Amino acid sequence: MESQIQIHARPQNVPIGYRLMRAAFRLGLRLFFPRLRMLGLPKMERRGPAILLIAHPRTLPVALLLISALDRRVHCLVPAGQLHGFFRKLAARALEIQPFDCTQQEQNSWLNSCLSVLANHGTIALFTPRYPRNGNDRPAAIDFSVRLAVEAVLQSKTQVQPGIYPIHWFLGTGCREPEALMCIDTPLRPRDFLPMVGEDMAVASENLAEAVRSAIEANIFGLADADLEHFSQELEDLSREHLSQQWSRRLEWKQRPDELELSGSARKWIAEQNRTDPARLVELRESLAAYREADRQYSLGELIVGASGPWQSSKRRVAAAWVETVLGFPVALYGLINHLPALVILSVSGLFRKSPKQDPKVEWLQRIFAVVSSYTLQIFVVNFWWGRAVAGAYALTLPVSGAYLWRYRWLIRRRAHVLVRKALRSVRLSHVARARESVLRRISREIEASTQSSSIPNVQSQGVAE
Repeated sequence: MESQIQIHARPQNVPIGYRLMRAAFRLGLRLFFPRLRMLGLPKMERRGPAILLIAHPRTLPVALLLISALDRRVHCLVPAGQLHGFFRKLAARALEIQPFDCTQQEQNSWLNSCLSVLANHGTIALFTPRYPRNGNDRPAAIDFSVRLAVEAVLQSKTQVQPGIYPIHWFLGTGCREPEALMCIDTPLRPRDFLPMVGEDMAVASENLAEAVRSAIEANIFGLADADLEHFSQELEDLSREHLSQQWSRRLEWKQRPDELELSGSARKWIAEQNRTDPARLVELRESLAAYREADRQYSLGELIVGASGPWQSSKRRVAAAWVETVLGFPVALYGLINHLPALVILSVSGLFRKSPKQDPKVEWLQRIFAVVSSYTLQIFVVNFWWGRAVAGAYALTLPVSGAYLWRYRWLIRRRAHVLVRKALRSVRLSHVARARESVLRRISREIEASTQSSSIPNVQSQGVAE
């Protein structure tokens, strides 16, 4: 049955409505993806039929980016599940994006329309879904693209050679610096796979399909095998840490976390993401690195607390440190305000820095002279504004507040920060646990959506202890 919706492709006669909508989306593209970069653009011919093959889970955003980035008119065939919602349907209608699930019936229905586009030197974009679970069958979009290319060659009365262009995307979703990278891979052309006289055409088409499949799988933005294995190992260790904490509260639990390994579904999901959306793996690695840094900071704080000395075992000394930290703060602040002029003089004159060419005794004499000069000036100002009695009392507070400021500095460095770390220990520990659970929950949600399974804590047991 022929499709009732026909698509026409005349690159030199792009409808004005399409141009206006593309211009509007390009404006939005500059606002939300200011760092869009296209790699390998010279590989795509300015004219001539082209089949763009994209493997990315976010098909509609990719289709909009593709239409906005290319000057050629692009006919996008997007899975119907991506066009749910009023605004999605509106955007698809404005840019002539058609729903296409690549079923056998739809392939037969759209075949003539797509061949007409290629005959008019148009551009078609197909989106490959996730691979079947058995991993043996190719996505139907690959076979359909090969079928289109071969049929276009066989039916053409001219030297029409459509190229199949694998398109790879790296779509970062960072809030501060979102970036989008598009790479146009080397095109595969049917003429390089057509059989010689007496050879089977089906074998040639199969070879072309396998070549297209290999090109799609070889995502240039994907992580290297070593990095992918390292990420899987980190994820496995993270899961063990989480389960170890959970099971430590159950005394009757017999299974040990070291008997666990990353589930097969999780490994398949990681490989699938590396093939289709490596940017998501990069974001997950950044989240995992942020958790490791938070855990490192917590462990460092615990080490500092443990190495701060035996004074923590005395409740009296701990209470005295808390009291002095709280009550001594106004006195230390008063001393800091009093000594700001002296600090400015020492900083400007460079007396804070030790000079190897100068005698240390001379340096200390210069510092003392600068401080005494500052004291004298401050006392003179107070005497001028408030009188001799106030100036005399103020003169006594200067050396006392300075000495206590030095004492309070020692207290902050040796006592107060340890007390604060101990007081916030539970808060910091809960923050680390929430960061770990957030990473695991996010990955579990992604895997469950991919495999339609609800039994994934990201690890599975090698064996259950009796």
